Amino acid sequence: MDIVIAHYGLDRVITKEECTATLASQGNNSEVVFIDFEAGHAKLSELFDLPFENLALAQQRKFVEVVKPILDQYPAAYLHYFGLTPIPVAFHFGCLVGNTHPYTIYQWHHKQNKWFSKIDAPSEGYNFQLKTVNHPLEKQKGKGNVIIRIGTSFVIDPQSTHDVVIHPENEFDIELVTTNVDSLFNQHNISQVVEAFQQILNSYSNKLIDREQIHLFISSSAGLPFALGTRINSNIYPYIQTYQYDRIQTPKFREAILITKEVNDRVVLTDEDRKVAATVRQQWEVQLQKQLKPFIKMITGNRPDNWLQTVCETTDEYDLVSKRLKSPWNAVAHIGDTSLKVDKIDLLTVNVDEGFEYTEKTNSWQLDDGFLSGLKRRLEKDVNTDVMQAGRLFFFHEALHYSKSGHRLTKEIATGIGQFPKVIEEADYQADVWGLLTEYKYCCLYEPDKLKYGLKEFFCNAIDTAVETMWSFVDTGNELSSVQIRSMNRFLNWYWQWVLIEDLPGKGSLDAIIFILFDKPVIEFAGAPMELRSHRTFYKLNNRNTRGQQLAVFANNRVRRFAPTEIDEIVAGFMQLKGEKIKTALKSFQVML
Repeated sequence: MDIVIAHYGLDRVITKEECTATLASQGNNSEVVFIDFEAGHAKLSELFDLPFENLALAQQRKFVEVVKPILDQYPAAYLHYFGLTPIPVAFHFGCLVGNTHPYTIYQWHHKQNKWFSKIDAPSEGYNFQLKTVNHPLEKQKGKGNVIIRIGTSFVIDPQSTHDVVIHPENEFDIELVTTNVDSLFNQHNISQVVEAFQQILNSYSNKLIDREQIHLFISSSAGLPFALGTRINSNIYPYIQTYQYDRIQTPKFREAILITKEVNDRVVLTDEDRKVAATVRQQWEVQLQKQLKPFIKMITGNRPDNWLQTVCETTDEYDLVSKRLKSPWNAVAHIGDTSLKVDKIDLLTVNVDEGFEYTEKTNSWQLDDGFLSGLKRRLEKDVNTDVMQAGRLFFFHEALHYSKSGHRLTKEIATGIGQFPKVIEEADYQADVWGLLTEYKYCCLYEPDKLKYGLKEFFCNAIDTAVETMWSFVDTGNELSSVQIRSMNRFLNWYWQWVLIEDLPGKGSLDAIIFILFDKPVIEFAGAPMELRSHRTFYKLNNRNTRGQQLAVFANNRVRRFAPTEIDEIVAGFMQLKGEKIKTALKSFQVML
Protein backbone atom coordinates (compact mmCIF):
# COMPACT_ATOMS: atom_id res chain seq x y z
CA MET A 1 0.00 0.00 0.00
CA ASP A 2 1.19 3.50 -0.86
CA ILE A 3 0.13 6.69 0.92
CA VAL A 4 0.14 10.03 -0.88
CA ILE A 5 0.26 13.13 1.34
CA ALA A 6 -0.58 16.47 -0.28
CA HIS A 7 0.71 18.98 2.27
CA TYR A 8 0.03 22.54 1.16
CA GLY A 9 -0.29 25.99 2.66
CA LEU A 10 1.19 28.49 0.18
CA ASP A 11 -1.92 29.76 -1.57
CA ARG A 12 -1.99 26.76 -3.89
CA VAL A 13 -4.03 23.58 -3.58
CA ILE A 14 -2.32 20.27 -4.36
CA THR A 15 -4.92 17.95 -5.91
CA LYS A 16 -5.21 14.20 -5.91
CA GLU A 17 -5.29 14.19 -9.69
CA GLU A 18 -1.91 15.91 -10.11
CA CYS A 19 -0.31 13.65 -7.50
CA THR A 20 -1.57 10.41 -9.03
CA ALA A 21 -0.67 11.65 -12.52
CA THR A 22 2.88 12.30 -11.32
CA LEU A 23 3.13 8.77 -9.90
CA ALA A 24 1.70 7.28 -13.09
CA SER A 25 4.23 9.19 -15.23
CA GLN A 26 6.96 7.40 -13.26
CA GLY A 27 5.38 4.00 -13.83
CA ASN A 28 3.83 3.74 -10.36
CA ASN A 29 0.23 2.57 -10.64
CA SER A 30 -0.08 1.11 -7.14
CA GLU A 31 -3.22 1.49 -5.09
CA VAL A 32 -2.88 4.63 -2.96
CA VAL A 33 -4.54 6.23 0.02
CA PHE A 34 -4.69 9.97 -0.61
CA ILE A 35 -4.43 12.40 2.32
CA ASP A 36 -5.47 15.98 1.58
CA PHE A 37 -3.70 18.05 4.25
CA GLU A 38 -4.19 21.80 4.02
CA ALA A 39 -2.01 23.64 6.55
CA GLY A 40 -3.05 27.21 5.77
CA HIS A 41 -3.24 29.34 2.63
CA ALA A 42 -0.63 32.09 2.85
CA LYS A 43 1.00 34.12 0.11
CA LEU A 44 4.79 34.32 -0.02
CA SER A 45 4.62 37.98 0.97
CA GLU A 46 2.77 37.02 4.19
CA LEU A 47 5.10 34.34 5.52
CA PHE A 48 7.10 36.46 7.95
CA ASP A 49 4.00 37.52 9.91
CA LEU A 50 2.17 34.18 9.99
CA PRO A 51 0.80 33.00 13.37
CA PHE A 52 3.09 29.98 13.38
CA GLU A 53 2.09 28.75 16.84
CA ASN A 54 -1.56 28.67 15.72
CA LEU A 55 -0.60 26.79 12.56
CA ALA A 56 1.42 24.27 14.57
CA LEU A 57 -1.44 23.62 16.98
CA ALA A 58 -3.98 23.18 14.18
CA GLN A 59 -1.56 20.96 12.25
CA GLN A 60 -0.83 18.77 15.27
CA ARG A 61 -4.53 18.21 15.92
CA LYS A 62 -5.32 17.55 12.28
CA PHE A 63 -2.42 15.11 12.08
CA VAL A 64 -3.78 13.13 15.03
CA GLU A 65 -7.28 13.09 13.54
CA VAL A 66 -6.47 12.53 9.85
CA VAL A 67 -2.95 11.21 9.25
CA LYS A 68 -1.96 9.15 12.30
CA PRO A 69 -4.86 6.65 12.02
CA ILE A 70 -3.86 5.90 8.42
CA LEU A 71 -0.17 5.54 9.26
CA ASP A 72 -1.10 3.20 12.13
CA GLN A 73 -3.42 1.19 9.86
CA TYR A 74 -0.70 0.71 7.22
CA PRO A 75 2.59 0.41 9.17
CA ALA A 76 4.45 -0.97 6.13
CA ALA A 77 3.12 1.60 3.67
CA TYR A 78 5.37 3.72 1.46
CA LEU A 79 4.86 7.51 1.67
CA HIS A 80 4.84 9.92 -1.26
CA TYR A 81 5.18 13.45 0.10
CA PHE A 82 4.05 16.37 -2.05
CA GLY A 83 4.89 19.50 -0.09
CA LEU A 84 4.35 23.21 -0.60
CA THR A 85 4.26 24.90 2.81
CA PRO A 86 6.40 27.39 4.78
CA ILE A 87 9.65 25.78 5.93
CA PRO A 88 8.77 25.74 9.69
CA VAL A 89 5.38 24.12 8.93
CA ALA A 90 6.97 21.43 6.74
CA PHE A 91 9.60 20.67 9.39
CA HIS A 92 6.96 20.42 12.12
CA PHE A 93 4.90 18.06 9.95
CA GLY A 94 7.95 15.85 9.42
CA CYS A 95 8.41 15.70 13.21
CA LEU A 96 4.82 14.51 13.55
CA VAL A 97 5.15 11.84 10.85
CA GLY A 98 8.45 10.52 12.21
CA ASN A 99 10.91 8.05 10.73
CA THR A 100 8.84 4.87 10.70
CA HIS A 101 7.85 4.85 7.00
CA PRO A 102 10.09 5.03 3.92
CA TYR A 103 9.26 7.97 1.66
CA THR A 104 9.89 9.80 -1.56
CA ILE A 105 9.96 13.59 -1.67
CA TYR A 106 8.21 15.34 -4.57
CA GLN A 107 8.93 18.99 -5.27
CA TRP A 108 7.30 21.59 -7.47
CA HIS A 109 9.49 22.88 -10.28
CA HIS A 110 8.52 26.53 -10.69
CA LYS A 111 9.98 26.89 -14.17
CA GLN A 112 8.67 23.65 -15.66
CA ASN A 113 5.43 23.75 -13.58
CA LYS A 114 5.46 20.09 -12.65
CA TRP A 115 6.09 17.80 -9.68
CA PHE A 116 9.28 15.76 -9.70
CA SER A 117 11.18 13.30 -7.54
CA LYS A 118 14.10 13.27 -9.94
CA ILE A 119 15.01 15.76 -12.64
CA ASP A 120 18.02 17.03 -14.55
CA ALA A 121 20.65 19.08 -12.76
CA PRO A 122 19.96 22.84 -12.78
CA SER A 123 22.77 23.44 -15.28
CA GLU A 124 25.20 21.45 -17.36
CA GLY A 125 28.15 20.33 -15.29
CA TYR A 126 26.50 21.21 -11.97
CA ASN A 127 28.05 19.12 -9.20
CA PHE A 128 26.15 18.57 -5.96
CA GLN A 129 28.73 18.54 -3.19
CA LEU A 130 28.44 19.18 0.57
CA LYS A 131 31.12 21.07 2.43
CA THR A 132 32.74 19.29 5.36
CA VAL A 133 30.93 19.73 8.69
CA ASN A 134 33.12 20.17 11.76
CA HIS A 135 31.99 18.04 14.70
CA PRO A 136 33.17 18.21 18.34
CA LEU A 137 35.76 15.56 19.12
CA GLU A 138 35.23 15.50 22.90
CA LYS A 139 32.28 15.94 25.23
CA GLN A 140 31.60 19.58 26.06
CA LYS A 141 30.05 20.56 29.39
CA GLY A 142 27.79 23.49 30.13
CA LYS A 143 24.46 24.98 29.18
CA GLY A 144 23.91 27.03 26.04
CA ASN A 145 22.36 27.15 22.60
CA VAL A 146 23.28 25.32 19.41
CA ILE A 147 22.80 26.83 15.96
CA ILE A 148 22.33 24.64 12.88
CA ARG A 149 22.29 26.40 9.50
CA ILE A 150 21.22 24.40 6.44
CA GLY A 151 21.61 26.27 3.16
CA THR A 152 20.99 24.46 -0.12
CA SER A 153 19.11 27.17 -2.01
CA PHE A 154 21.12 30.11 -0.64
CA VAL A 155 24.00 30.58 1.76
CA ILE A 156 22.78 31.64 5.24
CA ASP A 157 24.79 34.55 6.61
CA PRO A 158 25.93 33.61 10.16
CA GLN A 159 25.52 37.21 11.34
CA SER A 160 21.80 37.13 10.48
CA THR A 161 21.42 34.18 12.84
CA HIS A 162 23.53 35.85 15.55
CA ASP A 163 21.09 38.76 15.44
CA VAL A 164 18.46 36.47 17.01
CA VAL A 165 20.62 33.92 18.88
CA ILE A 166 23.36 35.79 20.70
CA HIS A 167 26.56 33.96 21.70
CA PRO A 168 25.67 30.36 20.80
CA GLU A 169 27.92 27.71 22.32
CA ASN A 170 28.10 25.65 19.12
CA GLU A 171 27.42 26.28 15.43
CA PHE A 172 27.07 23.81 12.57
CA ASP A 173 26.73 24.54 8.87
CA ILE A 174 25.41 22.21 6.19
CA GLU A 175 26.36 24.03 3.00
CA LEU A 176 26.90 23.19 -0.64
CA VAL A 177 30.03 24.03 -2.55
CA THR A 178 27.61 25.64 -5.04
CA THR A 179 24.15 26.54 -3.77
CA ASN A 180 21.20 26.58 -6.17
CA VAL A 181 17.43 26.81 -5.73
CA ASP A 182 17.19 23.55 -7.72
CA SER A 183 20.16 21.84 -6.07
CA LEU A 184 18.00 19.05 -4.60
CA PHE A 185 17.14 17.57 -7.99
CA ASN A 186 17.00 13.93 -6.87
CA GLN A 187 16.42 11.79 -3.80
CA HIS A 188 20.13 11.05 -3.35
CA ASN A 189 20.89 14.74 -2.87
CA ILE A 190 18.10 15.08 -0.31
CA SER A 191 19.35 11.99 1.51
CA GLN A 192 22.89 13.40 1.76
CA VAL A 193 21.62 16.56 3.45
CA VAL A 194 19.38 14.57 5.79
CA GLU A 195 22.26 12.28 6.71
CA ALA A 196 24.51 15.29 7.42
CA PHE A 197 21.75 16.68 9.66
CA GLN A 198 21.51 13.34 11.46
CA GLN A 199 25.27 13.39 12.11
CA ILE A 200 24.91 16.82 13.75
CA LEU A 201 22.04 15.51 15.87
CA ASN A 202 24.26 12.61 16.91
CA SER A 203 26.99 15.05 17.96
CA TYR A 204 24.42 17.05 19.91
CA SER A 205 23.12 14.01 21.81
CA ASN A 206 26.52 12.35 22.40
CA LYS A 207 28.98 15.24 22.81
CA LEU A 208 26.82 18.24 23.81
CA ILE A 209 24.67 16.55 26.42
CA ASP A 210 24.07 19.69 28.54
CA ARG A 211 23.08 22.02 25.71
CA GLU A 212 19.54 23.28 26.04
CA GLN A 213 18.10 24.23 22.68
CA ILE A 214 18.76 23.80 18.97
CA HIS A 215 18.09 26.83 16.77
CA LEU A 216 17.44 25.66 13.21
CA PHE A 217 17.80 27.95 10.17
CA ILE A 218 16.92 26.45 6.78
CA SER A 219 17.19 27.83 3.24
CA SER A 220 15.96 25.11 0.89
CA SER A 221 13.19 23.93 -1.39
CA ALA A 222 9.93 22.83 0.25
CA GLY A 223 10.46 19.06 0.49
CA LEU A 224 13.72 19.00 2.47
CA PRO A 225 12.35 20.45 5.77
CA PHE A 226 9.81 17.61 5.95
CA ALA A 227 12.57 15.04 5.48
CA LEU A 228 14.71 16.73 8.14
CA GLY A 229 11.79 16.80 10.57
CA THR A 230 11.29 13.03 10.34
CA ARG A 231 14.64 12.61 12.13
CA ILE A 232 13.51 14.37 15.30
CA ASN A 233 12.80 12.28 18.39
CA SER A 234 11.31 14.64 20.99
CA ASN A 235 12.70 12.51 23.84
CA ILE A 236 16.25 13.14 22.60
CA TYR A 237 15.88 16.61 21.06
CA PRO A 238 13.17 18.22 23.22
CA TYR A 239 13.54 21.87 22.14
CA ILE A 240 14.15 22.87 18.53
CA GLN A 241 13.34 26.44 17.55
CA THR A 242 12.60 26.98 13.85
CA TYR A 243 12.76 30.33 12.09
CA GLN A 244 11.13 32.18 9.20
CA TYR A 245 13.23 34.41 6.92
CA ASP A 246 12.57 37.69 5.14
CA ARG A 247 15.50 39.59 3.68
CA ILE A 248 13.87 43.03 4.06
CA GLN A 249 13.20 42.59 7.79
CA THR A 250 15.50 43.56 10.65
CA PRO A 251 16.49 41.10 11.97
CA LYS A 252 15.99 38.90 8.94
CA PHE A 253 14.87 35.85 10.93
CA ARG A 254 12.01 35.57 13.41
CA GLU A 255 11.05 32.70 15.71
CA ALA A 256 8.42 30.47 14.12
CA ILE A 257 7.50 27.04 15.57
CA LEU A 258 9.15 25.70 18.71
CA ILE A 259 9.24 21.91 18.47
CA THR A 260 8.79 20.59 22.01
CA LYS A 261 7.82 17.35 23.63
CA GLU A 262 5.01 19.25 25.38
CA VAL A 263 3.44 20.16 22.03
CA ASN A 264 3.44 16.51 21.00
CA ASP A 265 1.85 15.56 24.33
CA ARG A 266 -1.16 17.84 23.90
CA VAL A 267 -4.46 16.19 24.55
CA VAL A 268 -6.18 14.66 21.54
CA LEU A 269 -9.73 15.93 21.12
CA THR A 270 -12.51 13.44 20.49
CA ASP A 271 -15.74 14.17 18.66
CA GLU A 272 -17.43 14.34 22.05
CA ASP A 273 -14.84 16.90 23.24
CA ARG A 274 -15.62 19.08 20.25
CA LYS A 275 -19.35 18.79 20.87
CA VAL A 276 -18.85 19.84 24.49
CA ALA A 277 -16.71 22.78 23.35
CA ALA A 278 -19.31 23.86 20.79
CA THR A 279 -22.01 23.78 23.46
CA VAL A 280 -19.97 25.85 25.92
CA ARG A 281 -19.02 28.33 23.17
CA GLN A 282 -22.70 28.79 22.26
CA GLN A 283 -23.72 29.12 25.92
CA TRP A 284 -21.07 31.76 26.53
CA GLU A 285 -22.20 33.70 23.47
CA VAL A 286 -25.82 33.67 24.68
CA GLN A 287 -24.67 34.76 28.13
CA LEU A 288 -22.57 37.56 26.63
CA GLN A 289 -25.42 38.92 24.53
CA LYS A 290 -28.40 38.27 26.84
CA GLN A 291 -26.95 38.75 30.33
CA LEU A 292 -23.58 40.50 30.34
CA LYS A 293 -24.40 43.34 27.98
CA PRO A 294 -27.62 44.32 29.85
CA PHE A 295 -25.67 43.95 33.11
CA ILE A 296 -22.99 46.36 31.90
CA LYS A 297 -25.60 48.85 30.77
CA MET A 298 -27.41 48.65 34.10
CA ILE A 299 -24.43 49.19 36.42
CA THR A 300 -22.80 51.94 34.36
CA GLY A 301 -25.89 53.76 33.17
CA ASN A 302 -25.77 56.52 35.79
CA ARG A 303 -22.12 57.43 35.10
CA PRO A 304 -20.30 56.03 38.15
CA ASP A 305 -17.43 57.98 39.70
CA ASN A 306 -15.21 54.89 39.69
CA TRP A 307 -15.26 51.16 39.04
CA LEU A 308 -15.71 50.13 42.69
CA GLN A 309 -18.93 52.12 42.81
CA THR A 310 -20.30 49.91 40.01
CA VAL A 311 -19.67 46.70 41.97
CA CYS A 312 -21.06 47.74 45.34
CA GLU A 313 -24.65 46.78 46.02
CA THR A 314 -25.63 49.84 48.03
CA THR A 315 -24.38 53.35 48.81
CA ASP A 316 -23.70 52.29 52.39
CA GLU A 317 -21.60 49.38 51.16
CA TYR A 318 -19.60 51.69 48.90
CA ASP A 319 -19.08 54.21 51.69
CA LEU A 320 -17.68 51.41 53.84
CA VAL A 321 -15.19 50.01 51.31
CA SER A 322 -14.26 53.16 49.39
CA LYS A 323 -11.58 53.94 51.96
CA ARG A 324 -9.65 51.02 50.45
CA LEU A 325 -9.67 52.69 47.04
CA LYS A 326 -6.11 53.97 46.91
CA SER A 327 -3.50 53.99 44.17
CA PRO A 328 -3.36 52.12 41.86
CA TRP A 329 -6.88 50.77 42.40
CA ASN A 330 -8.55 54.16 42.25
CA ALA A 331 -7.48 54.68 38.62
CA VAL A 332 -8.79 51.41 37.14
CA ALA A 333 -11.39 51.71 34.37
CA HIS A 334 -14.98 50.59 34.94
CA ILE A 335 -16.55 47.91 32.80
CA GLY A 336 -18.54 50.39 30.72
CA ASP A 337 -15.25 51.61 29.27
CA THR A 338 -14.34 48.18 27.88
CA SER A 339 -15.29 46.71 24.51
CA LEU A 340 -17.26 43.92 26.18
CA LYS A 341 -20.47 45.86 25.64
CA VAL A 342 -20.11 45.41 21.85
CA ASP A 343 -18.19 42.10 21.66
CA LYS A 344 -19.25 38.76 20.21
CA ILE A 345 -17.89 35.21 20.09
CA ASP A 346 -16.78 33.68 16.79
CA LEU A 347 -18.75 30.42 16.70
CA LEU A 348 -16.88 28.98 13.71
CA THR A 349 -13.19 29.18 14.72
CA VAL A 350 -12.35 26.16 16.90
CA ASN A 351 -8.53 25.85 16.83
CA VAL A 352 -6.75 28.74 18.53
CA ASP A 353 -3.25 28.64 19.95
CA GLU A 354 -2.86 29.81 23.57
CA GLY A 355 -6.57 28.96 24.05
CA PHE A 356 -8.13 32.17 22.76
CA GLU A 357 -7.60 35.29 20.70
CA TYR A 358 -9.36 38.66 20.51
CA THR A 359 -9.70 40.54 17.20
CA GLU A 360 -10.19 44.25 17.76
CA LYS A 361 -11.24 44.95 14.17
CA THR A 362 -14.33 42.75 14.49
CA ASN A 363 -14.71 42.87 18.31
CA SER A 364 -14.79 39.09 18.28
CA TRP A 365 -13.40 36.36 20.53
CA GLN A 366 -12.02 33.10 19.12
CA LEU A 367 -12.06 30.27 21.67
CA ASP A 368 -10.20 27.00 21.28
CA ASP A 369 -11.99 23.64 21.50
CA GLY A 370 -9.26 22.23 23.71
CA PHE A 371 -9.55 25.13 26.15
CA LEU A 372 -13.35 24.90 26.41
CA SER A 373 -13.64 21.11 26.65
CA GLY A 374 -10.73 20.90 29.10
CA LEU A 375 -12.24 23.64 31.25
CA LYS A 376 -15.62 21.90 31.35
CA ARG A 377 -13.92 18.64 32.30
CA ARG A 378 -12.01 20.23 35.18
CA LEU A 379 -14.98 22.21 36.54
CA GLU A 380 -17.25 19.16 36.59
CA LYS A 381 -15.04 17.62 39.28
CA ASP A 382 -16.11 20.22 41.87
CA VAL A 383 -19.73 21.07 42.68
CA ASN A 384 -18.65 24.54 43.77
CA THR A 385 -17.26 25.54 40.39
CA ASP A 386 -19.35 26.61 37.43
CA VAL A 387 -18.57 26.82 33.71
CA MET A 388 -20.89 29.80 33.16
CA GLN A 389 -19.21 31.68 36.00
CA ALA A 390 -15.87 30.72 34.47
CA GLY A 391 -17.00 32.37 31.25
CA ARG A 392 -17.92 35.59 33.03
CA LEU A 393 -14.66 35.71 34.98
CA PHE A 394 -12.73 35.02 31.78
CA PHE A 395 -14.39 37.84 29.85
CA PHE A 396 -14.21 40.31 32.75
CA HIS A 397 -10.49 39.61 33.15
CA GLU A 398 -9.62 39.84 29.47
CA ALA A 399 -11.85 42.87 28.87
CA LEU A 400 -9.75 44.93 31.26
CA HIS A 401 -6.57 43.68 29.56
CA TYR A 402 -7.74 44.65 26.08
CA SER A 403 -9.52 47.88 26.98
CA LYS A 404 -7.98 51.09 25.68
CA SER A 405 -9.07 52.64 28.97
CA GLY A 406 -7.61 49.69 30.85
CA HIS A 407 -4.35 47.84 30.31
CA ARG A 408 -4.20 48.45 26.54
CA LEU A 409 -2.79 44.94 26.12
CA THR A 410 -3.29 45.01 22.36
CA LYS A 411 -2.16 42.13 20.16
CA GLU A 412 1.02 44.01 19.25
CA ILE A 413 1.94 44.52 22.91
CA ALA A 414 0.75 41.06 24.01
CA THR A 415 2.95 39.20 21.51
CA GLY A 416 5.97 38.00 23.47
CA ILE A 417 4.70 39.60 26.69
CA GLY A 418 5.90 36.47 28.53
CA GLN A 419 9.38 37.98 28.35
CA PHE A 420 8.22 40.47 31.01
CA PRO A 421 6.89 38.26 33.81
CA LYS A 422 6.81 40.95 36.52
CA VAL A 423 4.79 43.32 34.34
CA ILE A 424 2.23 40.74 33.25
CA GLU A 425 1.95 39.36 36.80
CA GLU A 426 0.83 42.78 38.06
CA ALA A 427 -1.61 43.24 35.18
CA ASP A 428 -3.02 39.73 35.63
CA TYR A 429 -3.55 40.18 39.35
CA GLN A 430 -5.35 43.50 38.90
CA ALA A 431 -7.57 42.01 36.18
CA ASP A 432 -8.32 38.99 38.39
CA VAL A 433 -9.40 41.16 41.33
CA TRP A 434 -11.43 43.44 39.07
CA GLY A 435 -13.13 40.40 37.55
CA LEU A 436 -13.92 38.79 40.92
CA LEU A 437 -15.54 41.95 42.28
CA THR A 438 -17.48 42.50 39.06
CA GLU A 439 -18.69 38.90 39.32
CA TYR A 440 -19.81 39.64 42.88
CA LYS A 441 -22.03 42.46 41.61
CA TYR A 442 -23.36 40.27 38.77
CA CYS A 443 -24.38 37.55 41.22
CA CYS A 444 -25.98 40.08 43.56
CA LEU A 445 -28.28 41.01 40.67
CA TYR A 446 -28.75 37.77 38.73
CA GLU A 447 -27.59 34.76 40.79
CA PRO A 448 -28.17 35.55 44.49
CA ASP A 449 -28.15 31.83 45.36
CA LYS A 450 -24.36 31.89 45.00
CA LEU A 451 -24.26 34.31 47.95
CA LYS A 452 -26.64 32.51 50.28
CA TYR A 453 -23.86 31.00 52.43
CA GLY A 454 -21.97 34.28 52.80
CA LEU A 455 -19.26 36.25 51.06
CA LYS A 456 -16.39 34.11 52.32
CA GLU A 457 -17.70 31.00 50.60
CA PHE A 458 -18.72 32.95 47.50
CA PHE A 459 -15.26 34.38 46.93
CA CYS A 460 -13.50 31.09 47.73
CA ASN A 461 -15.69 29.32 45.16
CA ALA A 462 -15.19 32.09 42.60
CA ILE A 463 -11.42 31.95 43.09
CA ASP A 464 -11.53 28.16 42.63
CA THR A 465 -13.45 28.66 39.37
CA ALA A 466 -10.95 31.27 38.16
CA VAL A 467 -7.93 29.15 39.06
CA GLU A 468 -9.39 26.06 37.41
CA THR A 469 -9.70 28.18 34.27
CA MET A 470 -5.98 28.94 34.55
CA TRP A 471 -5.18 25.23 34.96
CA SER A 472 -7.17 24.33 31.85
CA PHE A 473 -4.67 26.17 29.66
CA VAL A 474 -1.89 23.74 30.65
CA ASP A 475 -3.91 20.57 31.32
CA THR A 476 -3.09 17.91 28.71
CA GLY A 477 -4.24 14.97 30.80
CA ASN A 478 -0.64 14.26 31.82
CA GLU A 479 1.50 15.36 34.73
CA LEU A 480 3.39 18.60 34.21
CA SER A 481 7.14 18.16 33.88
CA SER A 482 7.69 21.92 33.99
CA VAL A 483 5.75 25.12 34.62
CA GLN A 484 6.37 28.67 33.50
CA ILE A 485 7.60 30.69 36.48
CA ARG A 486 5.11 33.52 35.99
CA SER A 487 2.29 30.95 35.86
CA MET A 488 3.50 29.40 39.12
CA ASN A 489 3.55 32.84 40.75
CA ARG A 490 -0.02 33.52 39.63
CA PHE A 491 -1.24 30.24 41.08
CA LEU A 492 0.62 30.83 44.35
CA ASN A 493 -0.83 34.35 44.61
CA TRP A 494 -4.39 33.10 44.34
CA TYR A 495 -4.07 30.05 46.53
CA TRP A 496 -2.49 32.32 49.14
CA GLN A 497 -5.45 34.72 48.92
CA TRP A 498 -7.88 31.80 49.02
CA VAL A 499 -6.38 30.61 52.32
CA LEU A 500 -6.53 34.12 53.80
CA ILE A 501 -10.18 34.56 52.83
CA GLU A 502 -11.11 31.11 54.13
CA ASP A 503 -9.54 32.05 57.47
CA LEU A 504 -11.81 35.10 57.93
CA PRO A 505 -14.19 34.91 60.90
CA GLY A 506 -17.83 34.07 60.32
CA LYS A 507 -19.20 34.46 56.81
CA GLY A 508 -16.79 37.26 55.93
CA SER A 509 -17.50 40.84 54.91
CA LEU A 510 -16.92 42.72 51.68
CA ASP A 511 -14.64 45.18 53.46
CA ALA A 512 -12.44 42.39 54.86
CA ILE A 513 -12.28 40.63 51.51
CA ILE A 514 -11.41 43.81 49.62
CA PHE A 515 -8.71 44.49 52.20
CA ILE A 516 -7.18 41.11 51.31
CA LEU A 517 -7.67 41.43 47.56
CA PHE A 518 -6.18 44.92 47.31
CA ASP A 519 -3.02 43.72 49.07
CA LYS A 520 -1.28 41.67 46.38
CA PRO A 521 0.82 38.93 47.98
CA VAL A 522 4.55 38.73 47.36
CA ILE A 523 5.33 35.02 47.44
CA GLU A 524 7.89 33.02 45.52
CA PHE A 525 9.05 29.45 45.13
CA ALA A 526 12.72 28.63 44.52
CA GLY A 527 15.05 25.66 44.41
CA ALA A 528 13.96 23.81 41.27
CA PRO A 529 16.18 23.82 38.16
CA MET A 530 15.27 26.50 35.63
CA GLU A 531 15.39 26.54 31.84
CA LEU A 532 14.77 29.15 29.16
CA ARG A 533 12.51 28.38 26.22
CA SER A 534 11.69 30.97 23.61
CA HIS A 535 12.37 33.84 26.06
CA ARG A 536 10.19 32.23 28.76
CA THR A 537 11.60 30.83 31.98
CA PHE A 538 10.37 27.52 33.39
CA TYR A 539 10.86 25.49 36.56
CA LYS A 540 11.57 21.80 36.01
CA LEU A 541 9.23 19.94 38.33
CA ASN A 542 10.39 16.36 37.86
CA ASN A 543 13.75 16.91 39.51
CA ARG A 544 14.57 14.20 42.04
CA ASN A 545 16.72 16.45 44.19
CA THR A 546 14.24 18.50 46.25
CA ARG A 547 16.87 19.71 48.69
CA GLY A 548 16.95 23.50 48.73
CA GLN A 549 13.35 24.01 47.61
CA GLN A 550 11.85 26.87 49.60
CA LEU A 551 9.11 29.45 49.80
CA ALA A 552 9.64 33.10 50.62
CA VAL A 553 7.01 35.72 51.33
CA PHE A 554 6.93 39.40 52.18
CA ALA A 555 4.02 39.82 54.60
CA ASN A 556 3.27 42.07 57.56
CA ASN A 557 6.35 44.11 56.64
CA ARG A 558 8.62 41.13 57.18
CA VAL A 559 10.48 38.74 54.92
CA ARG A 560 9.95 35.10 55.85
CA ARG A 561 11.79 32.30 54.10
CA PHE A 562 11.77 28.63 54.87
CA ALA A 563 11.05 25.16 53.55
CA PRO A 564 7.62 24.06 54.79
CA THR A 565 7.28 20.43 55.73
CA GLU A 566 4.79 20.22 52.83
CA ILE A 567 7.12 21.76 50.21
CA ASP A 568 6.94 18.48 48.31
CA GLU A 569 3.15 18.88 48.24
CA ILE A 570 3.49 22.20 46.44
CA VAL A 571 5.63 20.61 43.74
CA ALA A 572 3.29 17.60 43.58
CA GLY A 573 0.31 19.94 43.34
CA PHE A 574 1.79 21.64 40.30
CA MET A 575 2.86 18.38 38.69
CA GLN A 576 -0.59 16.85 39.20
CA LEU A 577 -2.50 20.12 38.59
CA LYS A 578 -4.20 19.75 41.99
CA GLY A 579 -4.81 22.97 43.85
CA GLU A 580 -5.85 21.30 47.09
CA LYS A 581 -2.30 20.05 47.64
CA ILE A 582 -0.93 23.57 47.16
CA LYS A 583 -3.53 25.07 49.51
CA THR A 584 -2.59 22.58 52.26
CA ALA A 585 1.07 23.51 52.05
CA LEU A 586 0.33 27.24 52.06
CA LYS A 587 -1.84 26.85 55.15
CA SER A 588 1.16 25.46 57.00
CA PHE A 589 3.21 28.43 55.83
CA GLN A 590 0.59 30.91 57.02
CA VAL A 591 0.41 29.20 60.41
CA MET A 592 4.15 29.80 60.77
CA LEU A 593 3.58 33.50 60.06
